[in-house]
Amino acid sequence: RNPDVIVEYYNENFELVEEKLTGLAARVVQHEYDHIEGVLFIDKINPLKKQLIKGKLADITKGNIKVNYRMKFPLVKGKQ
Repeated sequence: RNPDVIVEYYNENFELVEEKLTGLAARVVQHEYDHIEGVLFIDKINPLKKQLIKGKLADITKGNIKVNYRMKFPLVKGKQ
């Protein structure tokens, strides 16, 4: 990821704003933009790493994961 990004947006007064973001803010914007474009982190990792975490990703998809926050899981055919 780029350490710095420049974003343009319209503020609440419909004025065009250009802002340079660095560090964590730049990473977050790039991460969220990837989601808008339909890109997930697993799309960016090499095939070997993807194969190594395949089981963990399958568990997440099936809901076989314990976290301290609410998660939504995709519907699986034949299950509700």
